Amino acid sequence: MQIQRVTISPLELVSLRELKAHMRIDYDVEDDLLRSLQRAAYDWVEQFTGRSLLTSKWKLLSLPLKGGSEIGQSLPFPNLLEVEDVFHVFDQSHKERERRYTIHQRHGVPYIHLISKGVPIEVLYSAGFGPHSSFVPEAFHHVIKVLVAFWHNNREGLNCGIPDTVELFLRQYQLRRLI
Repeated sequence: MQIQRVTISPLELVSLRELKAHMRIDYDVEDDLLRSLQRAAYDWVEQFTGRSLLTSKWKLLSLPLKGGSEIGQSLPFPNLLEVEDVFHVFDQSHKERERRYTIHQRHGVPYIHLISKGVPIEVLYSAGFGPHSSFVPEAFHHVIKVLVAFWHNNREGLNCGIPDTVELFLRQYQLRRLI
């Protein structure tokens, strides 16, 4: 299975102004570093929780299954907002749109169910808490600020790791993967 982020909402979860206020920084010299740390924190939080925060479009390409068998493929990085298209991929130039599928939730993870034609399926979907930072639970906002501040203060790598409070805040949102 391959998963690829196609697009992401252009909005930030936490603004640079909010980060600087949290860290009590009133100069602009390190803005590029803070933006870089902010993107790293955002990616880390999504990987740790298994969730897409702000609305993102994703493309999943499954492995082929035996023709005629039912596929129950998970769609990573929920919260699922919309399934835009589903295709059977015969080769790069030949895709066939599939309209007969169902979506079921299992332990907070959406699964798409359809009958396989013996080729990979491609699913284009949107996921996230919503298109604006106000849709995202406040715990995520706080964790981004804590991670950026921690990494900024420990950028020499002498104090590696993640603060315990980060995992405590995010544990309730973390999706467990059995694979």
